[in-house]
Amino acid sequence: MTKSKAAFLFASRTLGKDNRLFMWTFTFKDLLSVKDTRKKWNYLLTLLLRAWPMLQGLRVFELHEEHGLHVHLVTNSFIDVNRARVLAEKAGWGRIHVKRIPAERVSYLAKYLSKERVECLKRWRLWAAFGAGWNPTKVKDVISDSVFSRIYRACKEWQAWTGKGRFFERMALVRMLLIKTIEEGWEIGFGPCGKPYWMCCDEELEWRHCDFEAPF
Repeated sequence: MTKSKAAFLFASRTLGKDNRLFMWTFTFKDLLSVKDTRKKWNYLLTLLLRAWPMLQGLRVFELHEEHGLHVHLVTNSFIDVNRARVLAEKAGWGRIHVKRIPAERVSYLAKYLSKERVECLKRWRLWAAFGAGWNPTKVKDVISDSVFSRIYRACKEWQAWTGKGRFFERMALVRMLLIKTIEEGWEIGFGPCGKPYWMCCDEELEWRHCDFEAPF
């Protein structure tokens, strides 16, 4: 499971804590480009939040092979569908469908986050939370608990890494310590004898600074 999908599922549980959710689908009559669809969605969301300032929910993009980009919406409060249709028409949208669902059904939308991302959606957020007054889980809040990630976090604390610089050096160091951890049977995230990395000398870790220069 990706961190994005996990964050979405956590956020949906927060949204559906009262087990009262509504699933909306917004589509177009004509096939539009992904970029145009996104612009029209941003406009529609602005109109919806103006009409219902307390509206909270999650948005998921689905790229359909024949009908282009669909927008699925999950809200925790009902809004007048006829008024929503008027706003959607104003924003250039076509068909609207809504139904009430139990909170556990939101996981159905997570399947769109599991598909391989097509080129036109690269660097786009496939899902997003909206609305004031709630605290949805963000992707950055999800911490992977793999052996590699635990060693990375220990190295980050040890080396005081910030930002995203010196990527290849960081990865080389983490990979080296991962191999040493497996070969020597070290505790994950620690050096020999259970010592934190910052307490170990370079010889104990067999770490040579010159070994971790970026390849280009």
